[in-house]
Amino acid sequence: MGNDAQCKVVGEGTIKIKTHDGIVRTLTGVRYVPELKQNLISLATLESHGCRYSTEGGVLKVSKGALVLLKAIRCDSLYVLQGSTVTGSAVVASPNKDNTKLWHMRLGQMSEKGILILKKKGHLGNHYTGNVDFCEHCIFCKQKKVSFSKAIHRTKGTLDYIHSELVSLFVILVE
Repeated sequence: MGNDAQCKVVGEGTIKIKTHDGIVRTLTGVRYVPELKQNLISLATLESHGCRYSTEGGVLKVSKGALVLLKAIRCDSLYVLQGSTVTGSAVVASPNKDNTKLWHMRLGQMSEKGILILKKKGHLGNHYTGNVDFCEHCIFCKQKKVSFSKAIHRTKGTLDYIHSELVSLFVILVE
């Protein structure tokens, strides 16, 4: 502790955090210390797992590659995470709310036009407004263009050759 006091670790486990962008991230190796009044996340531990962090204008961003994983706002001398702890064993999207952002992310950052086509064909259900809000992930993904060399594909059947977006999973260990 900051005042040289010691607190006992009662247990260790896994928690889920719903972040600023609505994504649920899993933190493993989380220690339960009942004497602490606030939950703390170690930036050094995040860094040791390949994450980097930066601060600007009172906002702390933890990222891995181009993907912003966690965001926090400075409040006095601490940064407060923008998100909440998920309770219960399952996280289910509410069927009554707009699922546009959910489908946008599930379909590999698909454009509004592409989602609208799927909606018209009846593949997305009824809960879609047609507007994808500002998506930070799309901006970061489109910043750098890398050209691919020409290749010869010898495919014979449907789905023999597939292009897809690779998304890295985020699991960290918090000390």
